[in-house]
Amino acid sequence: MYSNKLKLKQMKSFGVSLVVLSSVFISCDSIDSSNLDSLKNARSEAIEKKKELKSDYEELCKENLAKLRWLDSTINVHPNNSVAVKEIKRIPVTVSKVQQKTFEHFFEVHGNVEATENAAIYVEVPGRISRIYVSEGQLVRKGDALISLDAAQLESSIIELEKGLELATKIYSKQKTLWDQKIGSEIQFLEIKNNKEGLEQRLVTMKEQLNMYTVRAPFNGVVDDIVPKIGEAANPGFSVARVLNLNKVYLEGSVSEKYISSVKAGGFVEVKFPSLGESIKAKVSRVGNFINPANRTFQVKVEFNNSKGKYKPNQLAIMKIRDYKANNALIIPARIVQQDRSGQDYVYTFEGSDVKRVKKLELKLGVFYDGFVEVLSGLDSNVVLIDKGSKSVQAKDAIEIK
Repeated sequence: MYSNKLKLKQMKSFGVSLVVLSSVFISCDSIDSSNLDSLKNARSEAIEKKKELKSDYEELCKENLAKLRWLDSTINVHPNNSVAVKEIKRIPVTVSKVQQKTFEHFFEVHGNVEATENAAIYVEVPGRISRIYVSEGQLVRKGDALISLDAAQLESSIIELEKGLELATKIYSKQKTLWDQKIGSEIQFLEIKNNKEGLEQRLVTMKEQLNMYTVRAPFNGVVDDIVPKIGEAANPGFSVARVLNLNKVYLEGSVSEKYISSVKAGGFVEVKFPSLGESIKAKVSRVGNFINPANRTFQVKVEFNNSKGKYKPNQLAIMKIRDYKANNALIIPARIVQQDRSGQDYVYTFEGSDVKRVKKLELKLGVFYDGFVEVLSGLDSNVVLIDKGSKSVQAKDAIEIK
């Protein structure tokens, strides 16, 4: 500031010098030639000084006007260095309010629906299919007959054995009566008793074998598939039917080990069914204790009710498992967050009443999810942020809120 005043004083002194020189030139007729040369030299020096001071003055004006323009963008400087207030150019933007609410983060795991009770039914003995009692889609109860094999030969053997047992029982009864009266030998009595008991045991065994010729439902459910037809042969290991209980189903998926500290039994899960376009809420029923070394994952199981039978085995489903929750968190749209070259995250707000100007806020961010991000520090809940147009402004720009 002092140097600027000094330059202005020098300009005023230069003006006085010009007046004096003019007076001298008017009376130059009375001056000799030596004095005239001195005056010419002085005049030349004065002209050079004038040019120098004029240049300094113009430079000073430019410098001050540049400072003025930087302090107030509404100042307009014309080519002749005159100053005028120009119309403010306002950049149109929209704004968003900071939300304060519970914030959750989920990750997705793909899996297939499995029935808790899902059994392929096999025959235990070889034979030919003689009868099919049920049809596909039929509801059955535990123990209901599904399919029978031809057991005519075994049934005939059982009838013969029953007749032999009947005779052996009568002989034993008479021999026991005599033995109780101390009539007859003990060895004869024991042989008759042993023969009767042996026939009884053989009959029990044969009836158990006969039961194997009938395939029964292992639990309450629905018959999903009947494989053979009447008259076809079946052998052990040959699946003849499938029975499902769809009341309870589950999902099982492989989860990356990085989530092992976040996933707990009883934790909240949202299950989405893309084929149905719907989702349900459930809980984690089991967390595996073994990490697969091949893919570094562990198993998570989610059971849920299926009383209406909407969800089918092997149906594709997506588990959204919650691994983070924060109450009263400050939430902003992720789209308005920007980052400078140093990696610092920031957003724009504004200040001022008549002319609203952009203000930069540096933030510390937390978890991102579903288009939003949690703000850990650098922001208050009552701050209004620039949303659309935030990429087109910078600090101190004038804005117009649409």
